[in-house]
Formats: sequence, C-alpha cells, structure tokens
Amino acid sequence: MFLVVNQIYIMNMHFYVLEFIYITKSCSIYLQAIGKSFKSMFISVMRDVVLFIPSLIILAKLYGITGMLWAALIADIIAFIIAIFMVKEKKSNIVVNEIVSKNIIKDEKVLPEKIVITISREYGSGGRYVGKLLADYLNIPCYDKEIIIETAKKSGLSDEYVKQFEQTKKDFSIYYNNDDNIFLNESKVIKNMANRSCVIIGRCADFILKDKENIYKIFLYSDMDNKINRVVNYYGTNKSDARKEINLINKNRAKHYEYYTGQKWNDINNYDLAINVDKLGVVKTADAIKNILNNKN
Repeated sequence: MFLVVNQIYIMNMHFYVLEFIYITKSCSIYLQAIGKSFKSMFISVMRDVVLFIPSLIILAKLYGITGMLWAALIADIIAFIIAIFMVKEKKSNIVVNEIVSKNIIKDEKVLPEKIVITISREYGSGGRYVGKLLADYLNIPCYDKEIIIETAKKSGLSDEYVKQFEQTKKDFSIYYNNDDNIFLNESKVIKNMANRSCVIIGRCADFILKDKENIYKIFLYSDMDNKINRVVNYYGTNKSDARKEINLINKNRAKHYEYYTGQKWNDINNYDLAINVDKLGVVKTADAIKNILNNKN
C-alpha cells in the first residue's frame, strides 16, 4: 500500500515538473536559434543520456518501479537548472542587441520608401525565423502562410491543397495543369503583396519579382548537422527522420523552383546575398542583413 501511495506521489510530482520540461525544451530551441547548436544538443544529451539513463539503471535496481519514476524526475530537474544557467548570459546579450537594432532602424531611416526582401532558404536553416525577425526590425509585414491562404482563395482550392502543391516535386511536362494555375495565382498574390514594403518567404518570389525595383534577394543555408538539430528542436522529429525529411523537402523545393523558373534553386548567382546561418545564428543573421541594407542605401 505504501509503495502505491509513494508512486502516486511521484506521479503528481511529475505533473508539477512539466513546466520545467517545457522551459528546458524552450531553452534548447533558443540556443539553437542563436547559433549555439552544440549547447542546444548538450542540453538534450545531458537530460536523456548523461542524467536519465544512469539514474534509471541505479535507482531501478535499488527501488524498482519507484526508482524508475524518480530517475525521470531527477533528470528533468537537473536538466532544467543546467538549461537556465546556459541561457541566462546569452539571453541578456541578445535582448540588448535586438533593442539596439530596432532603435537604429527607427532613428536612421535610411531605407528607401519601399523595400521588398525575398528569403529563399533551405529547410532546417532557420530562414523563416530570420525573415520574421528581419520584418520586425524593419517594421514591415512578413508574408509566409498568408500567401497560401490568398492563393487558395484565388484558385478556389483548399489551403492544404495549395500547401501540398508547394511541397511536391514537379516533373517537366509540355502540358498545362492545375499546378500551373496555382503558380500563376500565387504569382499574382506575391506581386500584389510586393506593392508595399515587406518580407516574402520562399515561393519563387525572387524570380517572380525579378523586374521590380528595390528587391533584395537572399538565400539562407546551413550545414546538415545544424539543420538536423533545428528540425529536432523545432518540430520534435527524431534525428534519423529529420535527415530524411530535410533531404526530401529541399529536393522538392529545388525541383519546384527549377520547374517554374528554369534556374537552379541553390545557385548563389541568382541572389543578391547568400548567408550560412550557422556562422551567426538566427538572430544575428537577421541583424546582419538589416545592417547590410542600411549601408547599401
């Protein structure tokens, strides 16, 4: 009876520790976002391998099922403390940098009245987050899923169908098909959005807007190990599946781009700027692009 009560008590403790787990996971994602992929991976490995497995083996032998429950609890609490310690210093520095960056944009006002930035990116590079941060810095909208919604309305199709169209490999054909109609409508949506300053994520926008003025075409990429770590941390995918997912999505993006533009998706000659996000991290990459645009104008 005592054993059952004790186990129930530990299970209740697990419920209260759930918040610690969420914070630990957030810390890991945060470190990954600012380019500290090793520290991000260290937190995950520390909890799952260094802390949990030895505790599980030792406490299970000593206390049976009760010990197994305590092992997870102990691993979560210690991992939480380590994660907070690792993030504390970095977070304060980044917050200061972001505040300074935003103030510079507001004070200098050196950008042209209208500026459109297209972000082409490898899956797992953190490019979407760079685009959203950059839009925040410049105080302009960032269009991503909004393009899908508007294109679906124009095409009379579901959002999910349009989204799937963007992620499916295209085979060359001499025949007009429904996908071509989606691309034409998506192009109209993008051109309409580009009538005002904005950041546009993906969707061949660099090619669609190539004849427009004040268009800055950016390509963001990353090393495979860091792409895997981001996908694992952002989406909770396991490492083996993450690698397959990255290869498949990037292959389909390349096929999609080549089919509709006749150009190579990852050819840096198609862009004004190509950056390896790993060198600076997501936040500082966005800040660097902002500074480059300021200096250019």
